[in-house]
Amino acid sequence: MAIDILLERQQVPTTGVLTVQVNHAVHINVSAEEAQRKVSVFVLRKISNLMHGETPTLVLGERTSWRVPVHLTFPTTGDVGQIGTIDVDVTSGELCITPDIIAAIKAHAQSTARRTP
Repeated sequence: MAIDILLERQQVPTTGVLTVQVNHAVHINVSAEEAQRKVSVFVLRKISNLMHGETPTLVLGERTSWRVPVHLTFPTTGDVGQIGTIDVDVTSGELCITPDIIAAIKAHAQSTARRTP
């Protein structure tokens, strides 16, 4: 299984050579699939039954986490797209949720729903 990795706070030149060396040891207690499932259950129970988690990206930063995209799906049209992300700590499995994140997901879902035929 291939996993995308996002390196936070990296300086990237606009032109020229970019050299990236990564030496970052992380103990992963929570798999990508578990993180996706945790987010899907959370959004189903706390926000809307029309949302689910998609395939996460591993984010290496101050706190290593799985960044799980949250998608909105309608019964008649299917998946209409990403409406936010929720991070899941790779060690503890804790969802990194704040009221602002939930509000942003709800607002983006409402905006997307208004634009969807």
